[in-house]
Amino acid sequence: MTADPARFDGLSVAVIGGGQGLGRRYALDLGARGAKVLVVSRSASAEAVAAEIAAAGGTAVACVADARDGEAIVAATLAAFGRIDALLVNAGITRDRGFGKMTAEDWDEVTSIHLDGAFACAKAAWQPMIDGGGGAMLFTTSGAGMHGNFGQANYAAAKAGVMGLAKSLAREGARHRIRVNAIAPMALTAMTEGVFTPELKAALSTDTVSPVALALLHPSSTATGQVIETGGGWAAAMRWERSEGVRFDDISVEGVLAAWDRITDFSDGAHYPDSIADSLGGAMPPAKR
Repeated sequence: MTADPARFDGLSVAVIGGGQGLGRRYALDLGARGAKVLVVSRSASAEAVAAEIAAAGGTAVACVADARDGEAIVAATLAAFGRIDALLVNAGITRDRGFGKMTAEDWDEVTSIHLDGAFACAKAAWQPMIDGGGGAMLFTTSGAGMHGNFGQANYAAAKAGVMGLAKSLAREGARHRIRVNAIAPMALTAMTEGVFTPELKAALSTDTVSPVALALLHPSSTATGQVIETGGGWAAAMRWERSEGVRFDDISVEGVLAAWDRITDFSDGAHYPDSIADSLGGAMPPAKR
């Protein structure tokens, strides 16, 4: 038995960074599944994507704006469709450079577009989503934000910030029926063209990432506060892991150095903290019996 198609009929979605690459794929696929799409790009490419959606029988409006122009983006969505049901923030740039040569401008531009852009769009959409009874937000993070990457201190810091933003808003949004997740896509785009090997380019098309993004935005999904890695037709959830750790009766620098291998040993009794309360609980002494 085949499941009913996952449609977005009647729902309005703003796709920021929708003019090319992954954003273009997201916008086209949302339009094909009945969503009313606001295609946002800093260039006229937004108009070409909106026209492509319309030519295929869908509904789309172009918006030439920077991701940091959140109020203008949400205002355009409301003007075009009357409501905003989902927000997909995909805009981003890289300014790769070893940290010793990285300039303040390299840092500011990358962190601003990725992190400030996600904040600006989410902040502008927050109250309209509450007024509309809820919605879904999807931010774009990266493996670099989880693990760091040589020459990408700015990008990695921004993407780690995006994860923290998504997880915080997921907690705050729960009472308003606003779901917030982050996706870490692996796909061939203009940003990855120069770093992917031929094998990666062949395997990691945008077509294999878009279904995961759309599933996270779909109103039937209950996912929130998740970080999802995906690419090449594979998807997985990421979570934090903490070692069992060592409790000291009389903690000292010497004692910490001597116990370092045990502190960093994940082979015995690892934990999976999910909140600040979990972190604080690990630091508290065990209750006396």
